[in-house]
Amino acid sequence: MRKTIDPARRHLDARTVLDYLESRMDAGGRRRMEAHLGIPCERCHALVRELGWLLGRMQQDRIPDVAPRARARAIGLFEPPAAPARFRETAVEVARLLFDSWTHPLPAGGHRAVGEVRRLRFALGTSVLELESEIESAGTRVLRGRLTAADPSLHRVEVRVGRERLSMRPDAAGSFAFDRVPLGPALITVSEPGFRYRIPTLE
Repeated sequence: MRKTIDPARRHLDARTVLDYLESRMDAGGRRRMEAHLGIPCERCHALVRELGWLLGRMQQDRIPDVAPRARARAIGLFEPPAAPARFRETAVEVARLLFDSWTHPLPAGGHRAVGEVRRLRFALGTSVLELESEIESAGTRVLRGRLTAADPSLHRVEVRVGRERLSMRPDAAGSFAFDRVPLGPALITVSEPGFRYRIPTLE
């Protein structure tokens, strides 16, 4: 006997979420959507947040309705085409260190001006990531950065320290900042659709 899946527990797809956010869904569809969002489904909650952010960015640009081709491309970022099982994993590459202020100290005057800040620069393929690590208190630090890429806001920066996990997207200029990051070895990754760069562990 086949097990019937409760419709309220089926994962949402990007097109359904966009119809909901843009008020193109009938009352029944909205009820089903809201019933699903009422359960603890982190995957679908994250999809609603991501697409809501994308629509907000589009509306802030004050442009006419998005062309069908552009809308299809945006949906494609969240629904990549199926691939054979052995090729489905995101490609991971270790970023290449270009500069570290611990091994190339700043002149004495510059060091006093910036305080106890470690500055690093990495090559991520054709992109460049600049990082600053500064002790904030006895147990935390601030991580600031700037990603120089074709479209930095399509990337995601993730920081893991022990069980703590922080994540955000850079703004349109590529800037981002994490406050109150626990001290300890930090694992940092920068992801873009279909690819991920791992930064060497930051002590």
